[in-house]
Amino acid sequence: MAHVHSLEPFFRPGSIAILGASEDFVKISGRPLKFLLDKGYRGKVFPVNPKYEKVAGLPCYPTVTAIPEPVDLAIVAVPAAAVLEALDQCVAKGVRSAVVFSSGFGEMGEEGRVLERRVAELARRSGLRLCGPNTLGFVNTFDRVMATFSQAGEGETPPGPIAFVTQSGAFGTAIFALARQRGLSFGYFVNSGNEADLEFADLLDYVVADPRVRVISGYIEGLKDGRKLLAVADRALELGKPIVIVKVGRSTAGARAALSHTGSLAGSDRVYSGVFRQKGIIRAAQEEELLDLVSAFSLCSLPEGRGLGIVTQSGGAGVLMADRAEEIGLSVPELAEETKSALRDVIPAFGSVKNPVDVTAQFIADPALLRTSLEVVLRDPRVDAAIFYLGLMERFADRVVANLLEVKQKTSKPLIVAWAAAPEAALRALREAGMCALPSATRAVNALRGLVEYAEARRRSESARGGRKTLDWGRGAGSAEGRRVLTVGESLQLLSRYGIKVARARLSQSASEAVQAAAEIGYPVALKVESPEIRHKTEAKALRLDVSGPDEVARGFDELVTSARRYAPAAAIHGILVQEMVREGTEVIVGLHRDAQFGPVVMVGLGGIFVEVLGDVAFRAVPLTHADAEEMLGELRGARVLEGVRGRPPADVPSVIEVLLAISRLAEDRSQEVAELDINPLLVL
Repeated sequence: MAHVHSLEPFFRPGSIAILGASEDFVKISGRPLKFLLDKGYRGKVFPVNPKYEKVAGLPCYPTVTAIPEPVDLAIVAVPAAAVLEALDQCVAKGVRSAVVFSSGFGEMGEEGRVLERRVAELARRSGLRLCGPNTLGFVNTFDRVMATFSQAGEGETPPGPIAFVTQSGAFGTAIFALARQRGLSFGYFVNSGNEADLEFADLLDYVVADPRVRVISGYIEGLKDGRKLLAVADRALELGKPIVIVKVGRSTAGARAALSHTGSLAGSDRVYSGVFRQKGIIRAAQEEELLDLVSAFSLCSLPEGRGLGIVTQSGGAGVLMADRAEEIGLSVPELAEETKSALRDVIPAFGSVKNPVDVTAQFIADPALLRTSLEVVLRDPRVDAAIFYLGLMERFADRVVANLLEVKQKTSKPLIVAWAAAPEAALRALREAGMCALPSATRAVNALRGLVEYAEARRRSESARGGRKTLDWGRGAGSAEGRRVLTVGESLQLLSRYGIKVARARLSQSASEAVQAAAEIGYPVALKVESPEIRHKTEAKALRLDVSGPDEVARGFDELVTSARRYAPAAAIHGILVQEMVREGTEVIVGLHRDAQFGPVVMVGLGGIFVEVLGDVAFRAVPLTHADAEEMLGELRGARVLEGVRGRPPADVPSVIEVLLAISRLAEDRSQEVAELDINPLLVL
């Protein structure tokens, strides 16, 4: 038996009650009834308002409980003060879901937040699934469900394979309108409102599961529970349905109270970007790029690699696209000799057979030039996708369109047309024939980047994850004994249990023990005060490096204890840690941080100036895969340092990957106990 999604009565109701229904179709409380009637909703509609006996020719009921038939969805369009009573009546009636248009809740201050909490509690207690309050509602064009007062319900609303979920009502409506201008058809338009019950990810989960939807898009400002979104993204990857999201709000204010480097670097926007990339969510910078990406995903196949073939009528546009492609990590490969030879046979001598390929304006006089050159470039094994650029062409538009469509029919590789100042009829003809056409060179390249990144995420998701053994700290291994912070020794012991190699160390309670420990470890050594209250040992003058003899160790022991007591008189001092000095290697920082939205996230970056000044770090949510760890290192701006520069040998990158995976396992095993962790520095030999 097929699984029925819990939000089925919400998105595909068999009957709808409109609480506060008005016979004035201009009002918010009248518009949903108008839309439902105009669009031909097939279910039953029950207006509810004690003022009327009939509305739009339909019987009108004084309360929802007076309706003699079952109700799947209630549209609540009453003042905020009357919402709780209206919802109580819905629960008594057995209504399974509700959309609350009413404003005057959390967005209005503390009094409104109290009322919103009561609405949320009613939904939790009763099982009523509720969208809002303070929402424009939603549109399901497949089934003609118009549970909205938004302008999205006006005009033509043909069903289409795109779903759009937004936290912003007005801005979301504007995006919907822009999409309609482009000829993009939305199967769903959903505004989550204040999210007292149903959150952005809950709504996204339903549209991802609908087999009629092929591309999912969204607009968010923040998430209450980011782990929900990660689970939805995993399902979308399995189903091969791309998710494109505009995420606004780049504040790092939430990191101010962090204890660790990782915490201070984990600005919300960095984490969002890293986690989105990990889960194959394509991030758009703004609304135009969102729709460019949606167009590309709706109309293009996925590329098998990053190789871009550029064919253009303008040498300047070709250089612009090549520059942009390399800026964002795409490849503009040199074409195979066979390809260049075939191009020389058709392209004028004043053109160019290099990539970008410049066919010049000669293709106007010789239509076969466009078709043949594109087909030759697309056949090149180094080319995974192509962009054709042209401008204007009002007089020859029909001929250009015919040639482009002929090329598209002969290739399985994605082909995007960048057509500046294109005739509107030509763009419409290309869209209707299933070809992606965008109005500028760089926008076409940016859209192709989305296709490439999603294709790579799909390939990663299809790679089987190996099983792993869950480890336990064991008695005495990393036990904080009720404290919030582990000592260095406890931390090293914990890391060792997860297979991370640590510098040899021994805790000493006296100067003589320290001298003996140093002799066993081998000089030179480092000396560190062991105290959970003294985290910044340099500030406390509680650290000595390159200590090279027994007298220096004994003297250092006494000096460090004295400095520590002066710095923090009340601190518990467990002794002095004598540790092996490791002189060589590249400094890397690895960390673990509990993000407010996504839970435990792992960070990696290069040490020194890269992390202190440049903040060159990458984040991923737990659990990490081997591919996630590889990608984190690859996206660091200073990644070449690990490859070996200026005569230095390449660093042991596989060992860094193993450390990242070990930290991910630690986070999973002790998800409720580890808030933050830094390995700084991790020396990579």
